[in-house]
Amino acid sequence: MSIAQQLVDMGFPADKAEAAAGNNRNLDQALDWIEKDGAGVPMETENPASGTDGSSAMVDEESVSAAAASFKCDDCGKLLANEDAIMFHATKTKHENFSESQEQIKPLTPEEKAAKVLEIREKIKVHQAKKAKIEAEEAREKERKRREDGKAMIAHKEAARDREIREAAQQRRREKTEDEIARQRVLEQIKADKEARKAKAAGQPVPEPKPAASVAPVVAAPPKDYKSTTLQFRLLDGQIVRQQFQADEPLAMVRAWIDTNHANGVGFSLMTPFPRKVFTEDDMGTPLKALNLVPSANIVLNRLG
Repeated sequence: MSIAQQLVDMGFPADKAEAAAGNNRNLDQALDWIEKDGAGVPMETENPASGTDGSSAMVDEESVSAAAASFKCDDCGKLLANEDAIMFHATKTKHENFSESQEQIKPLTPEEKAAKVLEIREKIKVHQAKKAKIEAEEAREKERKRREDGKAMIAHKEAARDREIREAAQQRRREKTEDEIARQRVLEQIKADKEARKAKAAGQPVPEPKPAASVAPVVAAPPKDYKSTTLQFRLLDGQIVRQQFQADEPLAMVRAWIDTNHANGVGFSLMTPFPRKVFTEDDMGTPLKALNLVPSANIVLNRLG
């Protein structure tokens, strides 16, 4: 909000507010200017009579007589010095009925002007304290969200690590089973060869080898449905890092991880060198599997701008 607008919100006429805010003055300097000049303080004098609120203010300038000593609010009886004071009063109270008056308005004394400015400064302090409180709450909320995002990212890393450990254990069990089957076949073949040599040496018929049906057929393993992928990143500073993600996670999750841990607030784009592909915003919602980034891939970060 501009300095002039803040002064208008405090109750000063728009033209006085613009004059006070000139020459790039800050709020305190503008108030000092008003205090010294005196012309910016609205000239309103209380009348014992009190009234009720109305609606929007309208004053017909052609009806204002040059001989009038002052103007009077017919809704509450308050005396007003000039048209600026009328507009200020109408904006503040929503009163709309005004008339000329021959009553003289006593000008504000320097002490009264100083008291008025002091009152305004107190209002400014209250406003600034309220604004500071709001900003502090926003900062706390931002920090809370940052911590929650960090916890979510840590949980994602731990889950990815657990998946990797389980899959590695399953792979080791499969390899162990396959090695045991192959070892058993070799032992059976050695035994059959030994028996054949003994029979041949004794002049006995060589036993025929066991039919192939007795050997467990080797079934080709179906293509693996990868549940996760390991991505290697070359960061903006040339550093190489690796991270595991789920295969069905969108590319946006990868971007969020980099933005949280390695971007340091710098804008970047993602690309794969082989085959060369620069990812756009349209790719952010696409799963890593659909982008051919499974079971592993290399990604390069490019600085934007």
